[in-house]
Amino acid sequence: MRRVPTQRFVLGFASLAAMVLAYTVLSNAHLFRPEVVPPTQEIAVAFTELVVGARPPPVTEGDMHAGHHGHSSAHVGTLLQQGVTLQDSLAITAARVLFGLAAGVPLGVLLGVLMGWSRRADDYLHPLYVLLRSVPPLALITYVMLWLGHGEAHRLIPIVYAVAATMVIPAYHGVRDVLVTYVVAARSLGARRWLLVRKVLLPAAGPALLAGLRYAVAIAWMTAVGAEMLMSENGMGNLIVGGGLWASRTQTKADPAVVIVGIVTLAAAGWAMDALARSATARLTRWVR
Repeated sequence: MRRVPTQRFVLGFASLAAMVLAYTVLSNAHLFRPEVVPPTQEIAVAFTELVVGARPPPVTEGDMHAGHHGHSSAHVGTLLQQGVTLQDSLAITAARVLFGLAAGVPLGVLLGVLMGWSRRADDYLHPLYVLLRSVPPLALITYVMLWLGHGEAHRLIPIVYAVAATMVIPAYHGVRDVLVTYVVAARSLGARRWLLVRKVLLPAAGPALLAGLRYAVAIAWMTAVGAEMLMSENGMGNLIVGGGLWASRTQTKADPAVVIVGIVTLAAAGWAMDALARSATARLTRWVR
């Protein structure tokens, strides 16, 4: 079993600790507005309350002066629902990310292999791919809603689209860069097209595909959160929006601690999934030097 070098671990931990310490000093020195840079202890409280589902929704400025919570606070509760938990929001977003990867990776690999293997398919499909990949995934949300109505599809389809578009390039170049010697040798042994793709092209393109997968994971997270921030009643994107990104529009008191908790949680989740992808890459490509 491969061990993580002690020095690398210590340096990584030290850099994170230094960043937290610097933020703590700056936030407690009141060099910035507390409604923008909340103290570390307030972030810790927000994290605890979000885990147990006790974080109250933001209140309006009028409610604050009146000393009570009226119908305005109930309206704002649609952004940050009272009782929402951090782990539930993360699980919802992670499920959307995994669905996007499960559907988008095979689609992108299939298209990339087809374009890389067949010159005719490349001539037909490559211009269309170049055109479509220029469209931001989130730009599809409105059209998908017009087409399929308000539901989960307008959140999932942009993720699938983004992942598939990301995986086409590594699959395409991975297949195109396979040594001709391998192909000739396989054909001389009687390998047909499907067997050639399955036994020669895909294994040889494996390192490129796995490298593309790591990038696709990051793209999936970014697209999922972006879709949730635009059109969703749950998930990490909705949690961050409810923490104060729409505060000026709804005349509410912002909750930057929730925003920071959401950002840090997304960073940790993305790091964990990337670590799994790195581990899989190391195990599946031991023969690469």
